[in-house]
Amino acid sequence: MNAFVLIDKSDGITSFDVIRKLRKASGIRKIGHAGTLDPFATGLLICAMGQYTRLLKYAEASDKTYEATLLLGKRTSTGDPEGEVIEERDFSFDNLDAASLRERAIALEELRLPQYSAIKIDGKRAYQYARDGVKLEMPMREVNIHDFEVLGTEGKNLLHYRVRVSKGTYIRSFSEWLAAELGSIGMTTALRRTRIGNISVDSARPMNDLQHWKKYICPAREILVGISEYIADSEETRILQSGQYLSLPEAIPDGDYAIYDEADLLVAIAYCEKSRIKPKLVFNKDS
Repeated sequence: MNAFVLIDKSDGITSFDVIRKLRKASGIRKIGHAGTLDPFATGLLICAMGQYTRLLKYAEASDKTYEATLLLGKRTSTGDPEGEVIEERDFSFDNLDAASLRERAIALEELRLPQYSAIKIDGKRAYQYARDGVKLEMPMREVNIHDFEVLGTEGKNLLHYRVRVSKGTYIRSFSEWLAAELGSIGMTTALRRTRIGNISVDSARPMNDLQHWKKYICPAREILVGISEYIADSEETRILQSGQYLSLPEAIPDGDYAIYDEADLLVAIAYCEKSRIKPKLVFNKDS
């Protein structure tokens, strides 16, 4: 079966734990996910079944929205509650200027990658170096902070915020940057992904009810929002599903297309050049 399923991941488990549970509930072995969430994090996880695992890159490329809690005055080895405390300082809010902080956040262009990450350095995962006690100078990564909002403060050193970021942005690193901007150190104590692209966690299935996963299938069209569409008739569908070129009688712009049949099922991802459509990925009809 080809399908996208929206899951609201709970805390205390890995993203791959979600896949294992979904395999057990569905009986489908070929399942993947877009955008790993750390064990302490919760929220939207887009899972793909069957041939749709080949489309996960489109979900991974989308902007992501998070709600997070930053604890100021404490730093851990991992930047989250799973690490060891390595530094503590006194901190208390003093005339927090949320508007100025938002301006600085949106102007941010790069962040340092956390060492406790799956980034490969000389063929080895960064977190493996960290576990071996090897301290690395991690590289910077270009980021886009599309939106940022302070949701409120709690006590003398907790800051709740919402942020919408580009692909590959580590919120743990962003929290540490925020802490530095506020003249302190900090760590992310809570993290929830609320949106990937146009898809909200409100549409996702809770972990305690995975047996009803079919109720939360997401149409491929909602994942492929950034790709132009072409509706193929029955003969065009047959040609494309056989892997052949399709020559169109009328010109359409060059570029990638999501091809749907007249029943609105995804047929292929294809590239059009000079009104010739060449399928790149072809999908069989669901059983």
